[in-house]
Amino acid sequence: MKRAVLFDLDGTLTNTSIDICDNVNLTLRKFGYPEITVEEAKLFVGYGAKKLIENSLKGAPCDKFAEMVDFYNNSYNFCGSPKTYVYEGMLDLLKKLKSEGYILAVISNKPQDGTTEVCKKFFSEIKFDVVFGQREGIKTKPDRACVDMTLKELGITASDAIFIGDSDVDAMTAINAGVDGICVLWGYRPKERLVSVGATVFAETPEQLYQRIKAL
Repeated sequence: MKRAVLFDLDGTLTNTSIDICDNVNLTLRKFGYPEITVEEAKLFVGYGAKKLIENSLKGAPCDKFAEMVDFYNNSYNFCGSPKTYVYEGMLDLLKKLKSEGYILAVISNKPQDGTTEVCKKFFSEIKFDVVFGQREGIKTKPDRACVDMTLKELGITASDAIFIGDSDVDAMTAINAGVDGICVLWGYRPKERLVSVGATVFAETPEQLYQRIKAL
């Protein structure tokens, strides 16, 4: 049995796409750029706030990029996530894994403040052993640094962990970090895109995800 299960947040545990889109559009409006759709936000999210804003600009020239990223982060991190929800069955899955002795962690490219706030609001019943968000000076997923630092903090090796996410970013993170990975299919990326970067294990429901975890 594996000892630790590491979860991506957006698109895996929670559907944050509407709140993300709302705050991106708030940022775009403030700085005079066209808004994006929720479906575009789902495709743009995953690489961190800087890449999200860059993608949302769609190549338009911008001389206030850093200011836009700061505005978005401040707006989103403390917006209260009014339109975010936990995917059906995921809270029960986390409780079940916890009761069976698994170490649980969250690794997100969302800034640390935002990651902490979302976990605090929606998973108050779950005591994650580590909540790792985007931190200054630390490379984001798909770089392995965030996984390595999380495993070090947990005191376990890569062979004892599973990384679960919904995106090509997450699939590549698992591969880069040398940990077993499972991609869920209810998130922000189509299966074809996951397969294209090397994902091989998938789950269509939380129940199936549990079975996949137990099989590794």
